[in-house]
Amino acid sequence: MAEAGITQVGEFHYLRHDPEGRAYADPDLLARRVIAAALRVGIRICLLRVAYIRGGAGVPLSARQARFGDPGMSAALEAVERLSRDLDPRVSVGLAPHSVRAVGREDLALAAGFHGPIHAHVSEQPAENEACLVENGCSPTALLEEVGLLSRRFSAIHLTHPLSGDAERLAAAGSRVCVCPTTELDLGNGFLTLDALRLPLCIGSDSHATIDPWLEARAVELHARGVAGRRNVMAPPGDRHGLARRILEIAMTGGAAALGVETYGIRPGAPADLVALDLRGPAAAGMPELEAAAFTASPAWVDRVWVGDAASSRAVVIRT
Repeated sequence: MAEAGITQVGEFHYLRHDPEGRAYADPDLLARRVIAAALRVGIRICLLRVAYIRGGAGVPLSARQARFGDPGMSAALEAVERLSRDLDPRVSVGLAPHSVRAVGREDLALAAGFHGPIHAHVSEQPAENEACLVENGCSPTALLEEVGLLSRRFSAIHLTHPLSGDAERLAAAGSRVCVCPTTELDLGNGFLTLDALRLPLCIGSDSHATIDPWLEARAVELHARGVAGRRNVMAPPGDRHGLARRILEIAMTGGAAALGVETYGIRPGAPADLVALDLRGPAAAGMPELEAAAFTASPAWVDRVWVGDAASSRAVVIRT
C-alpha cells in the first residue's frame, strides 16, 4: 500500500481468535499486530474493529466463522475502548458492525452510540436485501437509519444493490459510500448505481485483489460509464479539469474524511501526507498533469511518499 501511494488505511479487521475460535490471552493481540505492521511500513491506520455476532437472522456463527465472532456488540465496543488507549499519533480506531446479516437490530442500536468512524457492508448483494426485508420489513439502509447509525461518521461499503430511497437516506444523513470497483468486478457484485454517485465517495480495496488506488478511483467513473451508456458521467459542467479532480478527490480527501480526518490537503494543521508521481514516462506525454494522474497513473508512477505528522513534525519518507 505504501509503495502504491497510500498514506492511510482503514483496516476492516476481522481476525482475532485462534484457529479453534478461542480468545488469545490478550484478546486484542491480532489487532495490535495489524497496527504494528502499518507503523512498521510507515503508513497511518484506522483500525475498523469488526463486530460479527451471528451467521444470519436466527443463525449462530458457524465453525468457520468462530475466529472472528463476538458474543454481542458490547464485547466489540469494549475492544474498541481498549484499543483506543495510549495510541500512536498515526493510529486511530473505528467500529465496523459487519452488516445487517451479521449484526441484528438491537446490537446495531448499541453501535449507534459510538462516536468515531463507523463502516458497514450495505446492500452488497440482493440476498442481503431480501433477508433484511423478511427480518425487519425494510432495506438495510432504512434499518441503519432507524437505529441511528446514519450520520456524517458513517460509510456504507459497496452499496451495489440499494433499494428505493436508500441513496436519499444516506444523503440526508451526510453519510458516504466506500466503493470497491475492482472487488465488485472480481466477485461479480455489480456496479454502483447512478443515484449513489452524488453521495460523498471514497475507495476501498476490500478483498485486496488489487492494491492500486489510481485504478480504483478511475474505475468509479468507468463503472458509471458502463451503467449510463455515455462518457464523463461525473464531470462537472463547464469545468475542464473537473472530472480528473473529482476522481482524485474520491481517492484522497474522500478516504481521509471516511476515516475521521477532519483537516486534510496542503493546509495548516493537516497531516503532511504527500505523494510524488513521476510524469516523465511516455504514458503521460502531452497530457495535463491532473488528467495523467487520474486516468493513466499506476503504482509504478509513485516516486516518493511522505507520511508526516502535524503535531510532532515527524515524517516517514518511502522511496519506491
